[in-house]
Amino acid sequence: MAAVPGQCGYAVLGDKSVDFYRNTTEFVERQIRCSGGRIFQARFLNKPTVFIASNAAVHELLYEKSHNFTMGYKDFFHQIYGDNLLFANGQEAIDLRKSLHILFTKQSTMMREVLINKYADETVNSMISGSAVAVYQHFKMTMMQLCLALFLDVESEHSSLLVEQLIHLTTVHWHGIISVPLCFRVPFLAASSYSKALKAKEELLQIIAEELSTSNGSFHTQLLQQLGYRETVQHLLLFISALVPKALASILTSFVCSSHLWGHVSLPEINDKHDKCLQVVPNHQSVVKLILSIW
Repeated sequence: MAAVPGQCGYAVLGDKSVDFYRNTTEFVERQIRCSGGRIFQARFLNKPTVFIASNAAVHELLYEKSHNFTMGYKDFFHQIYGDNLLFANGQEAIDLRKSLHILFTKQSTMMREVLINKYADETVNSMISGSAVAVYQHFKMTMMQLCLALFLDVESEHSSLLVEQLIHLTTVHWHGIISVPLCFRVPFLAASSYSKALKAKEELLQIIAEELSTSNGSFHTQLLQQLGYRETVQHLLLFISALVPKALASILTSFVCSSHLWGHVSLPEINDKHDKCLQVVPNHQSVVKLILSIW
């Protein structure tokens, strides 16, 4: 990295993660000014990192030079998540995806569709009740509960205390992903977010193992048959983590916040006549694309 402008500094002391998260745009612009270019290095999440703020360079990296690089996510997130689908490459990834195809049969998807519709109806009904709703938080909580129901067969109406515990643990676990990967703990006094996340991970794995031992659901049975016990536990950690719910909540929040663009076009018209909508009302193009992407 000696040829890349910028400085990484010392471990921990030279870390720029806080500056990056506090104001990403300001951080990038300041580094560009200091380094004299749109490609620079700095210490991020306590690791020497090259930042690329050039569209042309990003295109070259992702399309022309991608074969020269390994999966970057694994360096940052492997200790938090362990081995799973997220970090698979090459033939390993192909084989792993094939082994999961059985989970997407018509019968399996129909069973899950009933559960998804149930949570969707509850979410919509609670949002049109007249009370003010913090949209993102509302969607995030709903998506976390849905993932627990889909992948762990745990629902609030039957196991409210367990759901609360799992949501708390997945939140602590997520904070480790977005924190500096520095693990320290002072008994009875303090611990780093990363250290708390690793502890939450172990508790989540234990709960997943306990649920698997008493489960007779077809989803878990199929997973165990295809992947084996250890791999199933690791994949379920990914499936119930905050990663998927937060992504879905972000998409749904963007959808709701674009409602001022909907105008006089109703949702059935958008679903059934989206081509006509795109031609007649230009402002609806972004809304229709978002709906279709969610679908």
